[in-house]
Amino acid sequence: MRLRSTALTKDADPACALVIDGRSGIDPAGSEEARREFRNTLGHFATGVTCMTTLSPTGEHVGMTVSSFNSLSLDPPLILWSIANYAISFGCFRVGDAFAVNVLSAEQENLAVKFSIASADKFESVELHDGLSGVPLLAHCVVYLECIVEARYPGGDHDIIVGRVRRIFNIGKSPLLFHGGSLRALGD
Repeated sequence: MRLRSTALTKDADPACALVIDGRSGIDPAGSEEARREFRNTLGHFATGVTCMTTLSPTGEHVGMTVSSFNSLSLDPPLILWSIANYAISFGCFRVGDAFAVNVLSAEQENLAVKFSIASADKFESVELHDGLSGVPLLAHCVVYLECIVEARYPGGDHDIIVGRVRRIFNIGKSPLLFHGGSLRALGD
């Protein structure tokens, strides 16, 4: 069944003319307000919450909270995620570098917040496991994927990082989710 929508006039912007459930479409690049609405719109897609960890070129622990994680390929085993161009750790995930995807459990909201803030003491008082190539793994996570950066691609104000998965751990806990600008557990 096809739903009826408003008709386009000759001069109407096709991106904005359609009305669905009383709402008009907007061009997300049209204004600062439209960009904020774009961000809010993307927030309605529930995602798992991860912390990406690696080592800096000088061997220091590096970590950041990321919700832009996704599977890419089963054969070969590849995942992808994105990192903002302005992130302090932007240069720490180079092609060939080892890193880990730590999928946070519902009980690890404090780590999601801690690793989302730019600070030098992210790993202070955090229980760790030593992963492949010395990459830190955050204790008590749902899943761990230990990877190598296979490729990086520019994507606007982010880079897309493709990781080749080298080892996995599936612990089987309930995950932490991000939806509508808030951290949540399943069922919230």
